[in-house]
Amino acid sequence: MRPIRLVVFVLALAAAGRPAVLEAQGRGVPGDIVFNSARDGNNEIYRMNWNGDVPLRLTIDPASDVEPAMSPNGRDVIFTSNRAGNNDIFIVSSAGGTAVNLTNNAANDGWARWSPNGQQIVFHSNRDGNFEIYVMNANGTAPTRLTDSPAVDQFPDWSPNGRKIVLRHDNDIYTVDVTTGDSERLTDVGPLNQMAAWSPNGQQLVFMSTRAGYPSVFLMNADGSGQTNLTAKTPGDADSDWVSRAPSWSRNGLIFFMSSRPGTGLDTEIFVMLPNGTGVRRLTTSIGVDGNPRGR
Repeated sequence: MRPIRLVVFVLALAAAGRPAVLEAQGRGVPGDIVFNSARDGNNEIYRMNWNGDVPLRLTIDPASDVEPAMSPNGRDVIFTSNRAGNNDIFIVSSAGGTAVNLTNNAANDGWARWSPNGQQIVFHSNRDGNFEIYVMNANGTAPTRLTDSPAVDQFPDWSPNGRKIVLRHDNDIYTVDVTTGDSERLTDVGPLNQMAAWSPNGQQLVFMSTRAGYPSVFLMNADGSGQTNLTAKTPGDADSDWVSRAPSWSRNGLIFFMSSRPGTGLDTEIFVMLPNGTGVRRLTTSIGVDGNPRGR
């Protein structure tokens, strides 16, 4: 097991005198999902009600806009776009409008996620040679490298109390304490585990794993126990025809994810389900990829 080092981040926190525990903003009842869709010809960012109604297009650009996340107060959306020639992280109002580049880096930045208090953004970047985890202020200033490893570190997400970050490290999922740097390995079943997201109460995680022979959404407790496949394929379907990934949670504990399967004609759509994998319902029906749903 390769170690994860967070020395730089721990020292930065101590120097700035920031509190170890972040207070989350009030989010109210769940009401929005942001996602990317190619329904209008190329990937753009959209927002819709949690039940799939009233989709609103937030970006209009010939580039590819993907991987959105809405701020805790619901006012802004961050996303990944290659409109500058490489992948950077942009921010736009949740009502749409002009997007602003927050990273302006020649490398590839992506998978941005808000801290619980909305003051910081964690993301992955290969600006130092390989993919590592970074954090910056919500306005894009003071980017700081969190991980230091020859392995791939990607797909970060904050715990609801702000104390930990979950990430893909190499081919497994780890959590890291942002004040001590202590890490914990949560998965050890290959070949690949990634895209983990915390439940609203911090007690569970959903993630994508290929252990079943195809990408599927799994659930586990925050300590790594009780790992369960929530999107097992229908018997008789080919492994290659069944893909479920990029899960996230709504405020009231529903799980959103993107999936292509025979029932969608192998088109990628957005689905919602209960935390036990039941009550699966398709939310989008457009031609073209609908993906990376992120609930609020």
